[in-house]
Amino acid sequence: MARSQVIADSPKSTQVLELLTAKELEALLKIDVKTIYSYVQRGLIPYVRIESNVRFPKHQIIEWIEDRNYKPRSIHKS
Repeated sequence: MARSQVIADSPKSTQVLELLTAKELEALLKIDVKTIYSYVQRGLIPYVRIESNVRFPKHQIIEWIEDRNYKPRSIHKS
C-alpha cells in the first residue's frame, strides 16, 4: 500500500503526498521493476531518494503520464 506523508505548505493548508514503492509503481504502470529502476538511473521518471530507498510521488507520476499521453488530432473531412 502507498505510504502517505503530510506536507505543510502554509499554517492553514496541508497536502497529502503519497509515495509509491517500485513494486507499487510496477502494478500501477504495468512496467517491470527493472525497467522502472532503469528509468530512475537515466533520469526519465520523477522520484525521491530517501537514503538508499527510492520512492515515487504519486501525483508527480500521474503528471508524468499525462505529459506523455498521445492525443491524436481530429481529422476533419471536407
